[in-house]
Amino acid sequence: MQTLWQDLRYGARTLLKNPGFTLIAVLTLGLGIGANTAIFSVVNGVLLRPLAYHEPERIVTLLNYGQGPVSPANFLDFRSGSQSFAQMAAAEAWGATLAGADRAEAISGLRMGEGLFALLGEQPLLGRALQSEDYQPGKDHVLALSHKLWQRAFGGDPNIIGRRITLSGESYDVVGVMPPQFQFPPFWSTRAEMWTPLDLRPRATARGGNSLRVFARLKPGVTLQQAQSEIDAMNRRLAQAYPEANTGLNIRVDLLNEKVVGNVRLALLVLSGAVGFVLLIACANVACLLLARAAMRASETAVRVALGASRWRIVRQLLTESLLLSVGGAAVGILLAVWGVDWLTMLLAGNSNSFSVRLPRLSEIRIDAMALGFTLAVSLVTSLLFGLAPAIAASKPDLNQTLKESGRGAGGRRGLRETLVVIELALALVMLVGAGLLMNSFLKLRAVDPGFNPRNALAMTVSLAGASQYVGPTREVFYRQLTDRLAAMPGVESVSAINHLPLAGDLWTRGLTIEGRPLPPPGQGIEVAFQISRPDYFRTMGIPLRAGRDFTEHDTPDAPGVVIINETLARRHWPAEDPIGNRVTLDDPRDNSRAPQWFTVVGVVKDVKQYSWTDTPMNEIYLPFQQNRDFYAGTARHYTSMTMVIRTTVEPQSLARIAEETVRSLNRNLPVSSVVTMEQVIADTLWQPRFNLQLIGIFAALAMTLAAIGLYGVMSYSVAQRTREVGLRMALGAQASDVLKLVVGQGMKLALAGVALGLLASMALTRLMEKLLFEVSATDFSTFAMIAVLLTFVALLACWIPARRATKVDPMVALRCE
Repeated sequence: MQTLWQDLRYGARTLLKNPGFTLIAVLTLGLGIGANTAIFSVVNGVLLRPLAYHEPERIVTLLNYGQGPVSPANFLDFRSGSQSFAQMAAAEAWGATLAGADRAEAISGLRMGEGLFALLGEQPLLGRALQSEDYQPGKDHVLALSHKLWQRAFGGDPNIIGRRITLSGESYDVVGVMPPQFQFPPFWSTRAEMWTPLDLRPRATARGGNSLRVFARLKPGVTLQQAQSEIDAMNRRLAQAYPEANTGLNIRVDLLNEKVVGNVRLALLVLSGAVGFVLLIACANVACLLLARAAMRASETAVRVALGASRWRIVRQLLTESLLLSVGGAAVGILLAVWGVDWLTMLLAGNSNSFSVRLPRLSEIRIDAMALGFTLAVSLVTSLLFGLAPAIAASKPDLNQTLKESGRGAGGRRGLRETLVVIELALALVMLVGAGLLMNSFLKLRAVDPGFNPRNALAMTVSLAGASQYVGPTREVFYRQLTDRLAAMPGVESVSAINHLPLAGDLWTRGLTIEGRPLPPPGQGIEVAFQISRPDYFRTMGIPLRAGRDFTEHDTPDAPGVVIINETLARRHWPAEDPIGNRVTLDDPRDNSRAPQWFTVVGVVKDVKQYSWTDTPMNEIYLPFQQNRDFYAGTARHYTSMTMVIRTTVEPQSLARIAEETVRSLNRNLPVSSVVTMEQVIADTLWQPRFNLQLIGIFAALAMTLAAIGLYGVMSYSVAQRTREVGLRMALGAQASDVLKLVVGQGMKLALAGVALGLLASMALTRLMEKLLFEVSATDFSTFAMIAVLLTFVALLACWIPARRATKVDPMVALRCE
């Protein structure tokens, strides 16, 4: 221990005597360690830390094709007929209006099936969770609140339990407040802040109206594959028993954690690899510095060996100095990581659409004991990575040669330094290629035509839930009055409304039947996404009308039914004829219980990106607001909300507050939510590829800078060591251009070797990020070529500066020094 203490004191004194060297090494390591700690904090919070439920590894989801909702009757059949699950329950999106002192607020929530809270195993902070008694008739108007909603809307009132509150005109008793870490669901409708019982009795036999997300807990010893096999058999039986509704039924069993992290796992793993490369480059840089420093200390080492110091003693002393540098780098790294985590959470904060946040587990990203332990481990590993090779090299001095050079500094291990520089450049090129591919991919994503004009467009959702005075004709009057008042605002060009904003995260589909054509077999009809819009919607959104007309105020409930379809539907099902004038229905003509409602196609509009930015367009159909019974007179929450769209001649965000006040001037108890520009809607849709590009781009630029500095350092040291040789060459008649070619040529050999090695590595490694790319090959030639040229140019610049300095050597001064 005393010997270790001596090594530490001697190492500290040695480093303090060379503050420039120490500062550069510590800062270089700090950048690498800080970047790794910050990214590890994200990976740990999102991928590694278990979900905050009881035994989360046994919780699974049952969804159609792994993502679609399930019908009530099918869910009940799965729950009663399966043997692989200890518990199974369903949830359904819900929401309501909470009246406040100043303004009403639309709150997202969830209807929770019986047993779902027990399945999750999470205990409330206050009161209790939903229990079986809450599912009895007349007792289901109870509510559990999120910690965030409790704090925001009720001021953290400790006496909230038992309090009766009004939501959309209905009374609910608060029975519990969940702890801060509780978030459910952790995917899909992640903005939910309250939970109430789900009553399926009125829909127990409904095979249509898929609206349930199903959750289950595997029995002990049951594997995911066994559960999927059982569900596959039930899929087939239900499809045979109810072909009209269940043809093609494909319920997939997936781990809940996979649904939460599936979309971000690959990106985070790629980022982890990228920061690992940055750390390796930083270590290589510091190793080159240590090799150069060891060469300058060669005489000191030789004297110590001559006086009897063992090789192990020399290695231990130098590793101790490396450890001190790593500790300093770790201290700087932690400071950078704290800032980095704050910056990352700022980038990741926000919504991906109207229903979901970008990263559900954002609150779990922090510098904690695990992250600090990771930093400590990285520091120890890095001290070995950059310290071991220089220490071993320095522990084997040539005593005769070193002492003969009288302290001038031996040549050191030139080959090792050059090898490290080649590796640095190769790693930097791999990262630059990855950043270049992501840049090309993002540019192609930005170039995708959404089908509408996002500039100067503002949207806001207005809910009439609980406002019983607005039903049928009075609802139509309200929207007309609101449209007129919004249109009267300065800077407004036009106003309309739609039930689902494009890219808002929701999509409703129905089966379509074309009049006069044979009815398809059950489950094989034309599936269309349907929207409910008001007059002038297409002009307001900048959606071109390809044929026919828009909806008008004359498309009333008593007028003949009309619809507008998109180009894809027209092209697929009327390829050689004009669809205008044909009639379609969304009802099932085989259903003898009621006559189908027929609509005449009166217009064709351009395809619009409704749900996915990258998928091919779906069949779409638009219905006029007044001719849809549900939206015109329905009282269910999902029928009482419309999104107002405002086309402006000024910056749209400047009208947001005025637009909200305009709604409240009609009725102050109506909530206004999701006030957003259409450009922001697109930005939210593309948040993940933009995030990937930002981080990979930053790390790639850092890697290139460090690699260039490493090459510059090696070339500068080489020039310093060859001062006498350069002076002799110039004394014998060499021109400055000859010296320039000599030094630059030596450096460019290393650069080209690094570029070649990096290209080979990139060909293999970039395939791992193929799923992150859009319409760009992972081996795109133009990207590889441009990045290779860029890095070669940077390397040329790094070589030219010391080469230029070499041409300034005075031959007389250089020879006199010898």
